[in-house]
Amino acid sequence: MTARPSNVRRVQDLAINLVASVLAAVAAWVVQRAVAYRRLARMRGFFGLRDGAPSLLIVGRHWSSARMSSVHRNDVAAIVELGAIVKECGGRADLVPAAEAPKELGKVTEFCVGGRESNPRTEAHLAALLPGVRVTTYAEAGDPVPLLVGEHRFERDPHHVAHVLLARVVPTAHPIFLLVGQTALSNLAAARYLAENHRELQRRYGDQSPFCLALRVREPAAYGPDLVELVGDVTEAAFGGTPPPALPRPRLRQPWWAVGRRR
Repeated sequence: MTARPSNVRRVQDLAINLVASVLAAVAAWVVQRAVAYRRLARMRGFFGLRDGAPSLLIVGRHWSSARMSSVHRNDVAAIVELGAIVKECGGRADLVPAAEAPKELGKVTEFCVGGRESNPRTEAHLAALLPGVRVTTYAEAGDPVPLLVGEHRFERDPHHVAHVLLARVVPTAHPIFLLVGQTALSNLAAARYLAENHRELQRRYGDQSPFCLALRVREPAAYGPDLVELVGDVTEAAFGGTPPPALPRPRLRQPWWAVGRRR
């Protein structure tokens, strides 16, 4: 007894549909893999990393601690964010205290966290690679601790506004990323901004162009590092300008009993 032609046709249609579904699934998988590989390749190019490549995470000490190995918890959180970037690129992240930073430049990708007062590595990079930037200290300028980039001045308003510079320097094939904030919390905000916006930064600056961005953290006492915004691109002033003049020392407030007395 032979099968009816209609049944044979149904079997053939079912087989054709099954093969088409398999081919569509394979094609979708190939496309997804290709897109993921392209995104990973772009990310690796932007950060100067490759599979298994080493990188340095150099963090400054806690500003109020006498121990050289002490690190602020917000700087630790920033390092975690940066380490996640390195891991996603397939690289290896080596955490190094600023006092133990290697005496070399551009051998591997480097992430440098903290201002010049807590991180001498940052101070060296600013002096050698970003001549238009001056990072002040509390002893020099008091609570505003302004970041000076050429003619730009970014001041801190305690508990309300803090600023941070996010820069990429490319002295060799391996870039150096600097996160220089007025507070450890602003360093963390810059790390998160870099993690969330590296694709846009890659489209704008490519893999080899240096940049320096000024970011503002609003109401950090209420929102922590979550409310961060781009103030402006200060690349030209940071890399091509002349160093800002030295700041005068802040005036000390006189006690009430000395007001009006002549010296």
